[in-house]
Amino acid sequence: MSKLFDTFRLRYFILCSLSPLGGILAYLLLWGFPSQSSYLKILTVLILAVTSLYFGYHFFLQLNNKVNVISNLLEAVEQEDFSLRGSTHGRDIFDGVIIQINAIAMQLSRHRQQQREMDFLLQKVLSNISISIFALDSQHRVIWCNDAAARMLERPIESLIGEDGEQWQSGWLLKNANTGHPVEFSRNGRPGRYKVNSDTYIVDGKKNVLLFINDVDELLRHEEKKAWQNLLRVISHEINNSLSPIASISQMLQQHYRTHAAQAPEGFVEGVDLINRRAKELITFISSYQQLNKLAPSNRVEEDLAGLIKELPLLFMHRKFELDGPEPLMARIDRGQIYQLLINLVKNADEAMGENPGAITLTWQAQNDRVLISLLDSGVGLSNPDNLFVPFYTTKSAGSGIGLILCRQIAEQHDGYLTLKNRDGMPGCHATISLQR
Repeated sequence: MSKLFDTFRLRYFILCSLSPLGGILAYLLLWGFPSQSSYLKILTVLILAVTSLYFGYHFFLQLNNKVNVISNLLEAVEQEDFSLRGSTHGRDIFDGVIIQINAIAMQLSRHRQQQREMDFLLQKVLSNISISIFALDSQHRVIWCNDAAARMLERPIESLIGEDGEQWQSGWLLKNANTGHPVEFSRNGRPGRYKVNSDTYIVDGKKNVLLFINDVDELLRHEEKKAWQNLLRVISHEINNSLSPIASISQMLQQHYRTHAAQAPEGFVEGVDLINRRAKELITFISSYQQLNKLAPSNRVEEDLAGLIKELPLLFMHRKFELDGPEPLMARIDRGQIYQLLINLVKNADEAMGENPGAITLTWQAQNDRVLISLLDSGVGLSNPDNLFVPFYTTKSAGSGIGLILCRQIAEQHDGYLTLKNRDGMPGCHATISLQR
């Protein structure tokens, strides 16, 4: 009996018991006093019936209220609203069910909060990872991608979601994935080598694909840049330590034997002059390479890039130019750095053309959030494209071999790139500069 009262409230027990007890009492009265007036018997039966109906209706309201509370709590859980809680006032079976639903809702709410925190952490990790990641459905439509993927395709993430991956050769990339070797892939006109891997995952019983693309060239350039910087720092230090005393001693010898020319052997003064001149030239030559380590971060402000390009012919009055592009063309650039980049490329084109009377063609245009600048010449072209961006390498008799490296670094500091290739079907070089607007 104690267990019964632990699970049901006393009033529920009484309400459930009064109706049959009232019927029994009415039966005893009618049976034990047959001589009573029939009106009294009818009145007694009516009173008992009304009492039974009242207690039954009151019991129904109590039961319906508890069922509604439980129903609302379950509906809230189904709708993933875990903030709703049911109140309890006792220890009956309905209160026990409500307490259990409250505990389930609290646990689900805690798990969802933990899941959100893990999702946030995963999103942060994926946003800062340098590997481009695409989630594709069975039709190669983009379901999701990270920030690196958007940067690789030079598109905002929102515009990529739902896009057919075949627009950027996703099928070809998947076909060449997991080979262990870099694949050649051109994006937005920029050729490069990429390590491609893929894997599958299942959502709602459907098989989807994860595509991982790692820019091998970017990684190699980063490591190459650090290696050259370290090498140049050591070389500059060691050579300067040797050349500075040589230049100083040779200068002292120059001054001495110029005032005492009769004491000098034949050709000695000329030899000392040559040593002094070459020592100073080597010091200057080595110092020029330190620019590779000292390129300042770009200070980008809004500038008219078209106006900047139109100033270039004034620096090369002897050369014809053909200019074509919209005016103005506003972009956020470091004016000094971009000007130096353009001057270096135009100077290279002018020197490659030599006495050729042809014109240098410069065109520019805006493409979405980028600016493309194209430079065409009719010179001798590229004799060894593989060594274009190798420090110390130059085909010029008086070149230092750092001009193109600085140009590429400037373009990359503007979230862009620089490519050079021989023109198709005719002599000359085609340089392309892509910059973030």
